[in-house]
Amino acid sequence: MTLALRLSLMSCACVAALAPPARAQERPAGVELSTAMSPSPQAPSGAPALFPVEVVLDQLRRALGMSFVFDSRLLADAQIRPVDASKSPEAKLRDELRSIRLDLHKVAGNTFAITHAADNAAHYVAADTAPALDAPIDTILVIGAAPAPSAATGSKRLFDINAEELAYLSVTSPAEAIYDLPQSLASFTSSNTALYGATAGVNLADLRGLSPKRTMVLVNGRRRTITPGGISSVGGVDLNSVAEPFLERIEVQNLPGGARYGAGAVAGVINFVTKSDFIGVDAGARLGISERGDSEEISLHALAGFEVGEAGNLAIGLNATRNEGLIGADRSFSAVPYGFGLNGYWGTPPAAAFLPGFGQSSITDRGTFGGVILSDGSFAPFPGRRSYVPAADGTIAPFVGALDQLYNWAAWQNVVIPNDRLLGRLSYARDIGDDWRFFIEGDAGISASDNALAPLPATRARGVDPVAGDAAVIPLSNPFLPQSVKDLAATAFGASATSVVFDHRYAELGPRRHQIDRRYVDAAIGVEAGDAKTGRFGLTYRFAHNRVVTRDADRVDNNRLRIALDPAQCAATQGCSPVDFFSTPEISAAALDFIRIPEIRRTVAIEEHEIAAAATRPLRFKEDFDGRVSAGVELRRAILSDDDEVPAGAAPAGYVGGADFSESATSIEAYTEIDAPLFRSDGPPGEVDASLAVRAMKSSRFDASFNFEAGLDWRPAPGVALFTRQHIGERAPDLIELFTIGPTLETSFVDPCGLAPSKQTPAESANCASAGPLGVFPGFAQTAPLASATGYGNPNLEPERVRSAAYGVTISPTERLSAIPGRMQLTATWLDFEVKDAISEFGDVIGACFASVGFSSPACGDNPRTGAPLIVRDPATRQIASFDSLMQNSGAYSWRGLDLEFRYAAEPAFLPFADSVWVSALHTYTDKVVTEYPDGGVERRDGLIDFPRHRTLASAGLDAGRWTFVVYANRRGRALTRQSDIPEARIPPALYVDATIRFDVTDAAYVQASVKNIADTEPAITAFNKVGNFAPEYYDPVGRRYALSVRVNF
Repeated sequence: MTLALRLSLMSCACVAALAPPARAQERPAGVELSTAMSPSPQAPSGAPALFPVEVVLDQLRRALGMSFVFDSRLLADAQIRPVDASKSPEAKLRDELRSIRLDLHKVAGNTFAITHAADNAAHYVAADTAPALDAPIDTILVIGAAPAPSAATGSKRLFDINAEELAYLSVTSPAEAIYDLPQSLASFTSSNTALYGATAGVNLADLRGLSPKRTMVLVNGRRRTITPGGISSVGGVDLNSVAEPFLERIEVQNLPGGARYGAGAVAGVINFVTKSDFIGVDAGARLGISERGDSEEISLHALAGFEVGEAGNLAIGLNATRNEGLIGADRSFSAVPYGFGLNGYWGTPPAAAFLPGFGQSSITDRGTFGGVILSDGSFAPFPGRRSYVPAADGTIAPFVGALDQLYNWAAWQNVVIPNDRLLGRLSYARDIGDDWRFFIEGDAGISASDNALAPLPATRARGVDPVAGDAAVIPLSNPFLPQSVKDLAATAFGASATSVVFDHRYAELGPRRHQIDRRYVDAAIGVEAGDAKTGRFGLTYRFAHNRVVTRDADRVDNNRLRIALDPAQCAATQGCSPVDFFSTPEISAAALDFIRIPEIRRTVAIEEHEIAAAATRPLRFKEDFDGRVSAGVELRRAILSDDDEVPAGAAPAGYVGGADFSESATSIEAYTEIDAPLFRSDGPPGEVDASLAVRAMKSSRFDASFNFEAGLDWRPAPGVALFTRQHIGERAPDLIELFTIGPTLETSFVDPCGLAPSKQTPAESANCASAGPLGVFPGFAQTAPLASATGYGNPNLEPERVRSAAYGVTISPTERLSAIPGRMQLTATWLDFEVKDAISEFGDVIGACFASVGFSSPACGDNPRTGAPLIVRDPATRQIASFDSLMQNSGAYSWRGLDLEFRYAAEPAFLPFADSVWVSALHTYTDKVVTEYPDGGVERRDGLIDFPRHRTLASAGLDAGRWTFVVYANRRGRALTRQSDIPEARIPPALYVDATIRFDVTDAAYVQASVKNIADTEPAITAFNKVGNFAPEYYDPVGRRYALSVRVNF
């Protein structure tokens, strides 16, 4: 019997065993009052009808979006009269609860806590805090909870951002809230992907900086399908696909969750919980603009939910958002790229100074001559490898890196990519009898990004031609070619020179426009049965189709360019107009029309079909002390396809596309989870809970992978909890890593066998002298400047090996010290993550191969996608003709650090004007980050720009009647752009402060004003950034900006 079949049978058996018995059960809370139950039979005739408190609360949640936090034992068998949602519902509910000796406390925005009337007035912080430390598993309930496992203290602790907090943040996308978290890395965002082709404009979640592949994203507890990046192995759930107005909260599991949630949860899980069983209308608008009058943001939404007679609840929502974006020229600190200059020319530190303009490009609209094409078809650089710049008078001058020889690319390029989104959501739920519930959920939308870059640079360093790359090849017979260039070629090479090679930036075409449309469809249909007392069972089918459509406009066709540069060929070709780079200010419109490719379209898509069955059942240990056992099975089929529609016969310059292919994989996962209270005592050892989770996965494309997880929570005394979670397992490769194929481009490289013997390592010398297919003859010299390079996924990948550990303590001083009003909680968690056999791409395939002893590196092997060697030499000349880059299990990552969390909320008697106040702070200290690269290099990255030692997010709020005031502070500690003693590599700390004020016009409507970056803090200009003067994904490029929001519920 195959492992896949054994897993399937085992999982089905577990699910069947855990499913609740088929008998009448209590109806779950969360149904409409009119259908929940009849009035209490104990009510006297003529007296107002009484209903269970949880049913009344659920009615208010759906009608007004109110959230409630309480101990379920408080509300057991408790009944009150219904509350009219249209007439002072908060006051009416408070009166009703007092009639049964309960109190209602507003703790944050539209969030309320319910306590004993004698309890401290702010015993609970808010919906996003952990449950009381002395509560058994799953006793603290947040009305409207998702199907995902409920939050708890310690090893199962969740950090939540509820709908009110999202509104206070005044964001148009949940990505902004995620990136503010100290434990999150903004690795792929709309601020740093402008140069990444089809990836431009995407927003991916990346906890701990371990890559988006190792952060799992869920919606309502269900796995979300990734969106392909379209370049290399980039891919992940695009946060732009989630509509912020439809969210009830965001749950962030900071601890590893590979066994509970799926193998991709190496660094943690982000679960977006949408508003469910919604009744009424929620509509709103938000307008934002910078102090400089740009970077406009507009968001409109409407969500309507209603009961369809006896047929169930139907909710439909639509959210439209526009973000204007920024280009470099919009801000002084990004308009001109800095670099190192010395005496007016390019220079190197420490002698050179860090000055504006010296970070500009050597590829200009004037162009440079770099060498010639000889009669044998080979390229030869000019003597001394010098390049020459033409002048308007027909002369040429050596390129020396002077400011007037450089081109300002930064002014054109998007610093923040503009984005338009239209997202829709539909949900339907119906109760079938007392125990069964049928549901449909669907999300669909489009996210359109219009990326702008500097005009097209065409250079011989890379491109479509194996000799000249994307550079223009101009015959010496061209009548427009300056005589000074012809003379230079004749002097250096005599009659063997036939053409000159000319790097040029096509400013005549304007900025490069790259339109990326991301289209999302994700739908689920299923049934749920049972209740919390006897167990639950669910069966779901999910379909998803995410498609990325890119359109590159106005690219240059190198094949047509060659015709237009050759007088004889142009004269013989219909429609050809000669290209003149030199005697006119710019290329003529007729010539541009001839060489231009109007549009290149490419479509990359992922489609998934998933069937999932899950069951959970309580385990009775003692009275009031229940555990839980859960099990499930998931069957999934995924398809990845790429369709690159380059026009037949065209050779587009500067185009990074893909290859036509379609591949699929089928996988089955089975899991089991157990949560159990081990000890309960008033004295030592106190209370101890344990958890265990196991998950196994088998795919049609790789061997089985397993994940094991164990957690322990110990509460030795009231107000003190210690916890640990240990995880060991594997992350399976995704479809992109297995099958992606990148563009084939002629790329410059260094052949180790062409180096002088004194510069070769012993391994390189031995490998070059070998008699095999990669060896060379004595006296070999590299003459081929370019070779065909292609990046591939690897169907032979194995799962990564993952290990992680967390150790933490939570202290609640207010549970022991009654003198402190309100509720205070402090949590510290030490985390250690390690990924071995990490899936990564060789940065230097040729170097890695020849540096290995006896060609032992995987880079020297064969490509499983093509069957050909990864590196191929021409059998006659021994020049390298092609090399492929392949995904390999050959890297490693580790992250170690400390999370600190502080929360406090109270209804302060010493502030008579304040109903409630709250303060919270998150801090992450990064102790050690190490990356091991496939070529054997090891880098410590803690303290560098991606991993500053310290990051802090803090907030404080105050409710006073109908007014709410909230302040946020986000601090990023000092960092380095790279390990260097050069002062320009140092980034100073950055602090951003935002503020929001809200006025509740009625109980169902508010007006809100926000100011972001109050101090108008500008990014520090530093050296050695990936692109430009600073990292816009980390340091705000927009500056002070204002937002006005209006929202109504009725």
